[in-house]
Amino acid sequence: MTHKNIDKLILFGGSRLLADFVRYAKRGLSYELIVYGSKRHLDEKIPGDRRTLRQVLEKERVKFFESPDINRDKNLKGLVGKKTLGIAFGAPWVFEKKTTRLFRPGYLLDFMGIDLPRYRGGAHYTWQILHQNLEGCANLQIIRGGKETLHRGEVIKRLEYDLPARVRRPIDYFNFMAKKELLFLKEFFRELRQNKNFKISKLNEAQSSYYPFLSTREQGFINWNWSGEQIARFINAFGEPYAGASTYLDSRKVYVQECALMNAPERYHPFTAGLVVRKDKKGVYVAAVGALLHFRTVLDEKGKDVTRKIELGQRFYTPHGDLDRAMTFRAVYNAQGQIGGKKI
Repeated sequence: MTHKNIDKLILFGGSRLLADFVRYAKRGLSYELIVYGSKRHLDEKIPGDRRTLRQVLEKERVKFFESPDINRDKNLKGLVGKKTLGIAFGAPWVFEKKTTRLFRPGYLLDFMGIDLPRYRGGAHYTWQILHQNLEGCANLQIIRGGKETLHRGEVIKRLEYDLPARVRRPIDYFNFMAKKELLFLKEFFRELRQNKNFKISKLNEAQSSYYPFLSTREQGFINWNWSGEQIARFINAFGEPYAGASTYLDSRKVYVQECALMNAPERYHPFTAGLVVRKDKKGVYVAAVGALLHFRTVLDEKGKDVTRKIELGQRFYTPHGDLDRAMTFRAVYNAQGQIGGKKI
């Protein structure tokens, strides 16, 4: 498959990579550039950046549209020509077949920074951290249109790489992978200019898995019956840029964004789990089954640091009702953001 004489580039969705690519495209590419985003993607803070995507696009003077449903957008048809290439970056809409037909066959692509088809769904980095998965992957796949083809299109370019062991939280994944992904896209556009004939590869559905979107507030509750290693991994998986894993201290709900795992000085019984057994200038140390956990910072529901107020002998705990609700909750999102959830 070749993509010749591209003169316009339309980007769909929103992400840190989209923002990084816009900055590159404005200076390194000669195409006309247009961005389509939802209100959620345009107004969310970019991970690792203090600005929103809307602010980045305004600063770069890139033409953009806010669309609640790309398939009902009145402007798109007039913007797509025979030499237009479209790339989606975590787009919040499912492209219908009538929308994909506006583009030439193979000229509407989806960038996916995950190992397809193993990590379909959402909250990719959180699930990878929970699974101790340090495998990075970047894909450009053809969007065929329709819910039944979502993330199932043929791949025209793919890169696999390993992440270093120091990568523990979602923000670490964002920071490391964004650089790899931008280099991947730069190489793709160099190949476009060289009229490269891209080989089309089908996904192996025998290796597919799906992991749902998550709500940190509804599902990020620490289960103190887990081992210390499992708790530490869970806390880091819901860490920055998200609110953090949650639990209770006395009757107050608190959040922990980062956890370091230490050797347990005792053979902690499950009854000891959650107890604050040590405190110093570096934070608090909490007993867990098989390990000692170090919390550098504990935040209240308003985001205020309450670590210094924590006393020795206090216990972190999570009621069974919260744990049950977390396990039976399924987050539902649309282009505007989270619209609630439903019981599994």
